[in-house]
Amino acid sequence: MDAQSGFRIIIGGGGLTGLTLANMLQLYGIDFVLLESNPSISPARHAGISLLPHGSRILDQLDLYDKVLELALPVKSLLHRDQIGKVIHDVRDVDRLMHERHGYPILSLDFQRVLQVLYDNIQDKSKILTNKEICNVDVTHNGVVVKTSDGSLYNGDILVGADGNQSTVRDTMWQIADELSPGWISSDEHGRPSSDYGCISGRSSFCEDIEPCSRTSVFGKHYSYIINSGPDGHLYWSCFFKLEQRARGNNIPTFTEEDEREILDARSNDNITPTVKFRHLLDSKDYSTIFSLQEYVFRRWHFQRIITIGDAAHKISPISSYSESACLESAATLVNAIREALAGSNGTKPTLNQIGHAFSTAQSKLQARLITLEKHAHEQHRAESLDTLLHAITGAYSLPKINTENIIDRLSRHIPLAEMLDGQNLGQKPLLVPYKTELLRAPTAPGMSKWYFVGAYLLISGICYYGMWVQPGYYGLWDHMGKVLTTGEFPYNSGFPLKRTYIGNEFIDNIFMYLSVVFMSGLKDWDPSFRFHNVYFLGILIQPITVWTVEAFRKRNLRTPVSMVTIWCTLSQFTGMGIYMPLYYAVHSFVSESESYWWPLSREVPIQYADSMIWAVMIGYTLPTIILFIRWEDPFTLQNIEALWQLSPMLVPLLCTLFAYFHPSRRTRVAQKPQKANELFPDLEPLKRLYVVTGILGLLFHVYCVFTAYFDPELSISAVFWPDFITQEKTLGEGVKFMFLIDVWALEIATYVWSCQAVWDLKRVGRSNANILKAAALIAVSTVILGPGATLCAVWYWRETRLAKTSFAPLRVPRSLLGHRLVEDSLGQVGKTDMRI
Repeated sequence: MDAQSGFRIIIGGGGLTGLTLANMLQLYGIDFVLLESNPSISPARHAGISLLPHGSRILDQLDLYDKVLELALPVKSLLHRDQIGKVIHDVRDVDRLMHERHGYPILSLDFQRVLQVLYDNIQDKSKILTNKEICNVDVTHNGVVVKTSDGSLYNGDILVGADGNQSTVRDTMWQIADELSPGWISSDEHGRPSSDYGCISGRSSFCEDIEPCSRTSVFGKHYSYIINSGPDGHLYWSCFFKLEQRARGNNIPTFTEEDEREILDARSNDNITPTVKFRHLLDSKDYSTIFSLQEYVFRRWHFQRIITIGDAAHKISPISSYSESACLESAATLVNAIREALAGSNGTKPTLNQIGHAFSTAQSKLQARLITLEKHAHEQHRAESLDTLLHAITGAYSLPKINTENIIDRLSRHIPLAEMLDGQNLGQKPLLVPYKTELLRAPTAPGMSKWYFVGAYLLISGICYYGMWVQPGYYGLWDHMGKVLTTGEFPYNSGFPLKRTYIGNEFIDNIFMYLSVVFMSGLKDWDPSFRFHNVYFLGILIQPITVWTVEAFRKRNLRTPVSMVTIWCTLSQFTGMGIYMPLYYAVHSFVSESESYWWPLSREVPIQYADSMIWAVMIGYTLPTIILFIRWEDPFTLQNIEALWQLSPMLVPLLCTLFAYFHPSRRTRVAQKPQKANELFPDLEPLKRLYVVTGILGLLFHVYCVFTAYFDPELSISAVFWPDFITQEKTLGEGVKFMFLIDVWALEIATYVWSCQAVWDLKRVGRSNANILKAAALIAVSTVILGPGATLCAVWYWRETRLAKTSFAPLRVPRSLLGHRLVEDSLGQVGKTDMRI
């Protein structure tokens, strides 16, 4: 269809972006001509390229990955060094870690060789023209006419500017837009690109003290280095230096060869390692070039029939290694949009409106992501050049303490959301961090919907606070409690004195004395319905405490408020679960915002904690709760046990930590074994078992309590489960019972909303296709019939298995990966693993 339509694309620029675009158009049979201003396609003076996995994936779609792999070296180690060359952090086995996460390693190779592979793959070399500098562009209703410096004219339907940072096509497009549609390109756009850093980039011969297959980052005050080991003994290096002040637009400096020599001489004694100076690399230098690092993502990429992509539209610093792969993404996104426009034109050429829509789609799909990448690269510059005192402290003290997984997480965090060519399926294999195209749908940000959940939690918390601490004052509860605290006697039984001393500390004794006044009415038989409600309320806390503890020990929740479950439970014990736990759910909504939060790797609970959790729950909370409801006759014994029970929710995570300390993995170091994508996560079975056991307990307990409340003549469903809202003075027991009922209803409603949010989140991040309304109805029915505890465990069991999945489609390994040394040991158990998950 594309060939029949006669649609033709003129590509301005024969660099990485332009040649990649040409190969993509060739793949889909779309006609093109590429115009390159230089006399050759592969410039001689260009340093190496670091190709990230999502860039390799696009090359794999073009069936070029194997050819590039033969010319490259995988990065096996990441080394971070200080100003004297001392290693402050190193990461090993990077090639395998990245492969298990993303299907490809990080590759280091000559930039020229990548261009040569792309050029060699073009079947009709007459479409690649050199010495063709674009000097004029005419846009007509039917197409574009491009004139080059030698007087040649080239006709096409659209012009794509892939001519780099100093883009002639972009300048021409701006000029045409200013003439035909003033304001389309903002008047200040020319001056918005900024530069804080300069760079000298070059290639040297092998140095024996630079580790092969490594990427070395050297941190220095207002300077930094990146040294990549490449094939054939080459070292690709970049020396970054900070400019005296930020420059913008036309004020961004250009450098001369004399400037380059002066800067190299000034930096020659910088340490790369303790034994290697920068001058040692310069002694074997093959070539180098100096330039300012421009950083900016333009706000408008297109006008009418002209569009810019790659560095012409978005300039990202090479320090993060995302810049080259972003150019490949840019080309892929444009081709996807063009193919969609061609498909919608029914065999004819797309109209100007269709072309404009395609360009707008391509930009909108990628722009926000590229802005994030640009900011990330800039912050990396600031961190590695020790821009502020905080950066210096972080580099010296925090970085050495960061574990390997967190370093790889930072390198990986933007890879899964990368774009690729549509309709060119490579198949799927289990990945520890699946790409968005390998999920059931592309992940989306929570947006405003998150605030609906947060608002619900805050509303529930506020209503609970009013019901527990404001409204009881109207019923005279505080007067009743004050009388008991003053007289030391409960109104139901003068022979049941209030215990006033526990540990001899007045502050703590007063807290336990107050809690005794609150709890005794629900522990004695003075009001059977209140005692039975208390049994139910404290009994169904087993499952929420279990889930909160699991979340506290997840890798992704470490160093977040979600991990501080002991504090949350402490606040809840003294004020009300229905007040503080909805706030916990609200905090969780913010903590779980990012896409990386939902990676299978992030889900994991270290095995020593996963194995210990069931014992911590049973010993820390379940057993004390059973002991609490034994019918103790001695008043002081019951009050002592009640005081000890108050610590039980906080005891669960503490016991889990204690039991984990003695776990066998601490001796065998099984816990430190790198996770493979085709293997079950070791924590999955213990967690599933935990949910099953506590869930069954919750089911049996709920059914028992409901049947007992219904059939016992001293009880009733309404008396046990429904608050008495009649506005009249209540007794001590009635007032406290009202507080407890408000507390339990607030907690259970908030937990129900949290369970629904769990389903919504999984659908939002592409791990589920569940219908949210049907799921919400099912959870509601299950809460009533099976009980809130059993329902919560069932939701978390399902959630756990969905998050642990590393593949969401039948296994089809990309042909370029078959037989590769990094995957030959990864295929054995994939089918079995997927079935088990």
